[in-house]
Amino acid sequence: MTEVEAIVESLWELDDDVLEAQLGSRVQAIGDDVAGGVATRGVDLTSWESIDVNVAARASIDPRFLDAGRQLFDRVNPLTYELMCKPLGGDDAETRKILDETINQNYTKAAGMLAPVLVSGVGLAPAVATLLATLIIKKVSKYVATGICETWDKSLVKPAS
Repeated sequence: MTEVEAIVESLWELDDDVLEAQLGSRVQAIGDDVAGGVATRGVDLTSWESIDVNVAARASIDPRFLDAGRQLFDRVNPLTYELMCKPLGGDDAETRKILDETINQNYTKAAGMLAPVLVSGVGLAPAVATLLATLIIKKVSKYVATGICETWDKSLVKPAS
């Protein structure tokens, strides 16, 4: 089991709202750090190692962070779908087959595989990518009975026309 998979396994037990609030909190803290507005005490907020599941489980949910996390999820989830299910703008049956098999075998492994893709393909910080990958796979896996990409496509928030 990789380090990311171990973190995802711990995060998997958390409620979606807690994960979304942690996502929003992490993004805000990274933004503040970049702007020079917060002292991080030498902690790299972008790293996987900085995710403390015990703190996340006990922390109260700040509605501002919950909203920020949901907004980021809604913005990045469709990009991730396009990246994973329609690489290079096409329909890659082989990629879909690998995704389906991985998700059906092990959810934490699937999220652990998705996190590095979010880092390299979308440019997210590893900690943000890990939280986001966990949320995506948790939400999609609730409905998986057939193909992952078809299920994922149905779960996307459709943009207002």
